[in-house]
Amino acid sequence: MARSQEAVSARARARQAKAQLDARRAEQDRLIVDVTTEFYDASESHAAAQEALVAARQAQAAAVAKLVELGQTTEEISVLCGITPKDVRELRRASSSRARTTTGDGFDATPDASDPDGESVDEPAGAAA
Repeated sequence: MARSQEAVSARARARQAKAQLDARRAEQDRLIVDVTTEFYDASESHAAAQEALVAARQAQAAAVAKLVELGQTTEEISVLCGITPKDVRELRRASSSRARTTTGDGFDATPDASDPDGESVDEPAGAAA
């Protein structure tokens, strides 16, 4: 009978050890799901931030284009907006390419590619002869 009691006791200890192991595994699985959820939340935030960045850049390009329409030179826009002349030219190019791609009517909607101060939007500073 003692042997039977030992077998029951051994089985009970094995079940208890297995239950502890299962509890640890369940906790690890819960943590894995939590961290994976954090990843997907961050991915969604990243995508939204990228969309906001694109929209902000387009708004900057549109504002620079309006300043050009108002007769401001690259240098003047640079000073007014607190950006480099290179940034002004990049924003003008972005505005020009957006205008070309959004018309769809077969006409080139690109404004005159030269700056009021004679610089070409498509050429680096000093390249216009």
